[in-house]
Amino acid sequence: MYPNSILILFSNLRGGIGKTSLAFNLSFLANNALIVDTCPQGNLSYFFNKDYQLSPSLSVNDILRPYFLPGFGFATNTSQYIAETNKFFEGKNNYFIKSSNELYILPSQMANALVQARTIMGSAQEEMIDKMLYSLKSEIQKEKQIINADKCLIDTSPFFSGATHLAWHATDALIIPVRTDQQSINSLRLLLDILTNPNSEFRRTPTSDNHTPKIQMIVLTHCGWSTVAGARNIPNQQTKMFLKEIYNLIARQISLFTTSNPANHIVMLDDFLGSGRMSTAQSKPILCMNSGETMYINRVKTSVNESVYKIQNELKFIHNSIW
Repeated sequence: MYPNSILILFSNLRGGIGKTSLAFNLSFLANNALIVDTCPQGNLSYFFNKDYQLSPSLSVNDILRPYFLPGFGFATNTSQYIAETNKFFEGKNNYFIKSSNELYILPSQMANALVQARTIMGSAQEEMIDKMLYSLKSEIQKEKQIINADKCLIDTSPFFSGATHLAWHATDALIIPVRTDQQSINSLRLLLDILTNPNSEFRRTPTSDNHTPKIQMIVLTHCGWSTVAGARNIPNQQTKMFLKEIYNLIARQISLFTTSNPANHIVMLDDFLGSGRMSTAQSKPILCMNSGETMYINRVKTSVNESVYKIQNELKFIHNSIW
């Protein structure tokens, strides 16, 4: 466990694996938490506030801009109280900093600013680069103090550059959702390579302390289960195949993880199915759902079945494991 840590849910070059859904549901289980949406698509921000784009509050891009573009002032009190715009969060002291589509151009702004920093001689260069790469961490720490939060979750985009790069430097530990398909396994390999390869974008521009986040958990999503009579909670053959491959990947890169046992870092999560579609449509955490609920989504009747209770227990297990 990482008490009071900043946790990031991340998938590199692979979308549609349940990353934002996982971030949304874990944010509901947390309390006294700051949730930061660094994905320019803004799906997590939408779950918290359907009108987030019209909200006068400042975005992640607003708090990062002064670090990379001269002439902009630093922001304060940037987070929004989630319960004001999502009734399911009533009673929780949770806040979020919204996304912005301007984050799409942040990578080029960062690249230009880092090039300029490298023209400075001496220790001032190192200080300037540190200030930029730790910019998100600095702003999160300030905002946590203002709202008295002791936890933080960061949702990121399915590409490395820009705010995701800064999130890696902000975090204490990574949570990596991986879907049960080969493309997701390939993206996990790429992520591990970015963390370790000295020629990767992350390693080429190090901080003064050479910070590299540790991986706390890999969540294998959309798992399938055996239908053999008498089998209970036993993965099917396809899921077993991916579990073995992930285990071997972890074993080969165990120094990147928070413990020395690969088995400590793999968690299996069911396919959310109808529960997930209804959760997305209603911005309703799965923890608030019950079997038998129905609604029409795109004129198709969608239902919550008994599997929702198993999913709820899996989410609670993940929550209890990370805080």
